[in-house]
Amino acid sequence: MAVKMFAPNYHDIPLFKGLGREEINEVLHKFHGLIKHFPKSDYIYLAGDCIENLCVVMEGTVQMIKEDIWGEKSIIANLGAGDVFAENYLGKLSDRSVVSYFAASDSEILMLPLGRMLFDGTNHNETNRRLMCNIVSILADNNTRLIEKTEILCKKTLRGKIMAYLEQEAKYNGSDKFTIPFNRTDLANYLDADRSALTRELARMRADGVISFEKNTFEILEHSHTDL
Repeated sequence: MAVKMFAPNYHDIPLFKGLGREEINEVLHKFHGLIKHFPKSDYIYLAGDCIENLCVVMEGTVQMIKEDIWGEKSIIANLGAGDVFAENYLGKLSDRSVVSYFAASDSEILMLPLGRMLFDGTNHNETNRRLMCNIVSILADNNTRLIEKTEILCKKTLRGKIMAYLEQEAKYNGSDKFTIPFNRTDLANYLDADRSALTRELARMRADGVISFEKNTFEILEHSHTDL
């Protein structure tokens, strides 16, 4: 599928921050960007694949996952519209991915083989400089989210993991009431927990007056003050 030329929502994508319409079109044309459609449950990349593209979620939801030899899935990150992934393989054309990228819903993915920009000495213009600055910023932001995920998994109890996750979501949403992007199975996979144990603990937390929830909409009623 050929890439769409400039659309208004491109300005909302962190990769293109600070770029004008013509500059964005130049990038899409120069680096032969493609938008590909992935139906729900399709893999965009499998662990072991060589990744040559920096990818942007235009529509839909993508999960970065790690699967063991028994097929058990752990969700490392959940990515929505505007998010960038596979940026850590930029310029590493022979490296193989250690994770898989999975379309959790019907998704449109912009694929840009920007690795060549790193090796072409003629391409050091202002547009490329801004792109590289944006990529560095994205790397930093994504690294921060991975550190936050580690902080969740380091909690000693399942309740501690749940509260750490919910408090992070409250921070990003700017409210103690918010909707999370996971169903119960995916939330269990994200927290590396058993689904039944997660469901029981959520019920206990509601009974204790710590949280309230209706499906995927949660409200924190009492913030944690200790390391659970």
